[in-house]
Amino acid sequence: MVRKLFQIATLITLFTLPAKAEILFEGYSKITSGGVHVGYTVTRYEFDPKKKQFKGTYFLKTGSLGSDITESVKSVADESLNPISYEYTSLMGKKTKTIDAKFSKGKMNATVTEDGKTKTIRKDLPKGTFLSNFLIYLMLKSKSGLQTDARYEYSAIAEEDAEISKGDALVEKQETHMGQLAYKVLNRFKDVKFISYVSDRGEVLSTSSPANGIGTELVAKPSDAVGSFGVSANILKSLFGDVPLGTQNALSQNAKKEAFGETEPASKDRGIPGGKGILIKPAPAKESSK
Repeated sequence: MVRKLFQIATLITLFTLPAKAEILFEGYSKITSGGVHVGYTVTRYEFDPKKKQFKGTYFLKTGSLGSDITESVKSVADESLNPISYEYTSLMGKKTKTIDAKFSKGKMNATVTEDGKTKTIRKDLPKGTFLSNFLIYLMLKSKSGLQTDARYEYSAIAEEDAEISKGDALVEKQETHMGQLAYKVLNRFKDVKFISYVSDRGEVLSTSSPANGIGTELVAKPSDAVGSFGVSANILKSLFGDVPLGTQNALSQNAKKEAFGETEPASKDRGIPGGKGILIKPAPAKESSK
């Protein structure tokens, strides 16, 4: 992806300044359990045009009603979404777990440390395997793009355990959700079924799991997600490089427009053609019609 040049003078320093990663999405979501607010997540997706890499960063925190969990993931993939590396950290009560995984030539090498005990996981990756964090971008980059009735069968790495599992996602229909035109996606991964509402740009508005009553909902203001659970600026800076503002998403931007009396009608687009949702080369994905 190439950043727009607003001034001709920028060209003078273009070759001496490092290229910055483009933020594709950034937002705060509240986590609910049985309808009760139990925590929040902070998510950012970027594309680095110089390295031609996707970066996905995720932070989760819940309170006592959500099992007192703190979790983070930093994942990197190439422009075709082939995994490069990821780091996973979790703290549940007094139990800790970290995973440091690297990928090369179709193989994964992961070091897992749990409660002071360390083990190494080495696996051969089936062709097309990707990090589960990047599922939506795989769908956007596929030949059909994000379209009603499209089905995606995939093999993905679950970041929390470095295990490879098969999954499938069906784009059921397009409807208005949280004031935006969104696709209802039925997904199954690791034998867990959940429903996601996704915008045509791949922004996840909400998720829900009927089986366990856990859900997430994107919010326009970070404070609506963080609530009374607290946030550490130092932790966020170490993870994201700064404290995310959570405004790089349509929900937040629309809220700002409404505040200033600037409203736009919902898009009439009935889908995003393959590779059009993000400005990079399309990559193959295994698909089948419903």
